[in-house]
Amino acid sequence: MNKVSSMPCPGDPAGNRPWTTTARFAALLCCLALAISGCGTSGSTAPAAITVDSLEDADPPPAGKTTLRAAIREIAPGGTITFDPSLDGGTIPLSIVGSDNTVLKGETYDNTMKFTGYAERNYGKSALYARKSLVIDASSLPNGITLAWTGGDANRARVLAVYGDLAMKNVTVTSGCSSAEPIGGAQKFTLARGGGLAVWGTATLDRCTIGGNRCAGDTDFPPPRDRGAFGGGIYANAVILTNCVVSGNSVTGYGSAGGGIYSVGGADGPGIDSSLTGCAVTGNRITGQYAYGGGVFTLGGGPDFLKSMTITNCTIARNVAEDDPGIAQDNRYQYYYRGGGVYMGGGYLAVIGSTIAENEVTGVPWMFRGKPNMGGGGVAATIGDAHVVESITIAQSIIAGNTLNGAAEDLFTGSLLHFYSHGYNLLGKIDFSQILVPIPKWWSLSRKHWPKAGDLDNVAVSDVLDLATIARHASIRSVGTDNGESAVLWYPPKGVALDRVPAGYRVDNVVLAQYQTAPGTKDDFLPFVLDNMLSTGYSGGVLGSGFGADYRTAFETTYGMSLDNVLWYETPSGWPADPRNAPWINFWRGLDNAIGGTLGSAQLGDDFWGSLGTGTIRLTDNVSMNVTSTSRGPFSPPASDQVGRPRPYGPRGDIGAIELGP
Repeated sequence: MNKVSSMPCPGDPAGNRPWTTTARFAALLCCLALAISGCGTSGSTAPAAITVDSLEDADPPPAGKTTLRAAIREIAPGGTITFDPSLDGGTIPLSIVGSDNTVLKGETYDNTMKFTGYAERNYGKSALYARKSLVIDASSLPNGITLAWTGGDANRARVLAVYGDLAMKNVTVTSGCSSAEPIGGAQKFTLARGGGLAVWGTATLDRCTIGGNRCAGDTDFPPPRDRGAFGGGIYANAVILTNCVVSGNSVTGYGSAGGGIYSVGGADGPGIDSSLTGCAVTGNRITGQYAYGGGVFTLGGGPDFLKSMTITNCTIARNVAEDDPGIAQDNRYQYYYRGGGVYMGGGYLAVIGSTIAENEVTGVPWMFRGKPNMGGGGVAATIGDAHVVESITIAQSIIAGNTLNGAAEDLFTGSLLHFYSHGYNLLGKIDFSQILVPIPKWWSLSRKHWPKAGDLDNVAVSDVLDLATIARHASIRSVGTDNGESAVLWYPPKGVALDRVPAGYRVDNVVLAQYQTAPGTKDDFLPFVLDNMLSTGYSGGVLGSGFGADYRTAFETTYGMSLDNVLWYETPSGWPADPRNAPWINFWRGLDNAIGGTLGSAQLGDDFWGSLGTGTIRLTDNVSMNVTSTSRGPFSPPASDQVGRPRPYGPRGDIGAIELGP
């Protein structure tokens, strides 16, 4: 809890007022309320605006001076803190732990370690702590202001924690460290969340730099589910970042996520949409045995709220998600490594006009419950139950040069319902292997809406980005793939990324399809797919007339059952785990494998299902299929690129975060 001002609370007997029992009680309530809220105590009304005029971190502040620590304590909830012009470009060296037991919300578990929701938890030490919404505005300073933890590794503390909304402009946050430290009691360890910033509310940052911060979590074995380390730079219920740099941050611990940014998405309420616009998230690292999102982790509000993370005009590069070699693998306990650049654990993800390049995932490969434990050197979605991960949409973006244990892997769709392209994307390798199989009644026969106008896959990063003239930060050092070098800010596009995007283009139509069986009749959809659609229909000239018969024989031999007995059972909240649906899932997974790359990376995508026509199509006497072809509408590229150049800067727009221009 923050210390209150040394000035008396209203009702204090200073001035020789009688100190009655009623007055004592009123004063006690006042002081408690002020201490909890963090409001000032210099009068009955806290100021809505305060100007800081000292770089010192003294408590109490020097006579006649206002420090940031004092301003945070005294400002009214939602008030604005600004800085005197004399502090331009200065650093506030924070060495005082303002809160040993910072209280914010966090996830909770029961005695069986089953997730039970969100409640107030102990986040440990913070240099600065505000239990109220807060604005810290250094926009009037051309060179901004820096907040740096200088207390040393022996006395670790994050820089700033806010229990409320935080708006911050033109501020650099550096050198913070949040640790999982033993405290005893029911929680046992403090939560290692947000090495630089921890915000239970929305963190709205403009032209801020979050660099060189870290989280150090617990590494006890066997794994403690309640002791994850999240958000090396920023941990927040939601993030809205504009023109920010989040680089050189790290997370270590058994469970590690969000080397640069961790966004919950409002999981304890109605959900909150998050966004990154014009940002560089580069050279961050996570090291653990549950390692997710070297650059960005977005939970999307969890399974209850399904909110979005939108990434526009951003460069996300050279981040790392890796195994901790100091923790031994034990196959009784699962271990996962996914999303070197971006990992989505729920909701929706959109990547627009961005570059996601040269990120990497390394670890020990294994299969748990029949699913790979690794995926997505660049972007990865979770493998979960139906509707846990709704969709990924990409437009005018480069996702290339990302690796998984050294091999090319740029985008891993996990168990998405739908993957959408808005066109003009340049991708390396797409892994659709775990995308949800077609599900009747959910318009999901076509789930891979790729490729569209201007899309290319299997591109080499050196063909689309100029790796020789990378823009780099002047002072932040990467801890990512280029550990020790100046952090990347952006790459110039080259080759097929240049002059490609027409103004106001319209995306090709998206195909949605489902099938239905007439009541009381036999479901013979799967045999029809093999015997007609794939053997003599759209793909007959490619797959060959015998493909359907061959696959039927292989399937029935492998699984020892007739294809006539493979049906789908509707259990909406958990159909993938319903053992009755295992043959259905195996049919479609095996079919994708059998087709391989013959029909392109999307295999049975929009081109295939759309070739059958639109409307209601009678397949057999028992089964019909409904197909719609709908436009995603005109796509309007962002008005400017990551560095503020207009789009398009040349005759046509460039692909990726940067417009190179003529």
